[in-house]
Amino acid sequence: MQRRVLRFSTLDDVKSDLLALHSRGYRQFGKWNLSQNANHLADWMSFPMDGFPKSPWFIRAVLGIMRVTQGRALFKKFAKEQRMALGQPTIPSTVYPSTTNQAPGVPSIEYQAAAVDRLLGCIDRLSAYRGPLHPSPLFGPLSYDEAVALQLAHCAHHLSFLEPK
Repeated sequence: MQRRVLRFSTLDDVKSDLLALHSRGYRQFGKWNLSQNANHLADWMSFPMDGFPKSPWFIRAVLGIMRVTQGRALFKKFAKEQRMALGQPTIPSTVYPSTTNQAPGVPSIEYQAAAVDRLLGCIDRLSAYRGPLHPSPLFGPLSYDEAVALQLAHCAHHLSFLEPK
């Protein structure tokens, strides 16, 4: 598996890459296609603004311990490298099926366009957002710039598995 090395400096960089993947097509090096990645990233981009889903108590406990002991160090590493370890667990509701999430009779390009539009809307919303941010369950409270840095890193990680044609 040969993924791209991606680094985003701004949310507009993410938009440019996303639009290139959507308009030119892409080669996929990971398990998720563009629709799956876009919907997953849109979910996570909205959480700091809207609130994170509540996890079961034992996961909250583990995340709380990690946040206190390693949270800042993990944040700094992730934001700097813009990569995360492969195969890390995520909230199941943010993992989208490759095709079964489509409405019957809707061509996949339309489903992909909707997912891309959804992420573009979240990017625009975060770009303009200046309200209070919900603390990350793993990293704790983040400033606006830190929250954006985390989103840039998350987008770089996931979109590195897709290469524009």
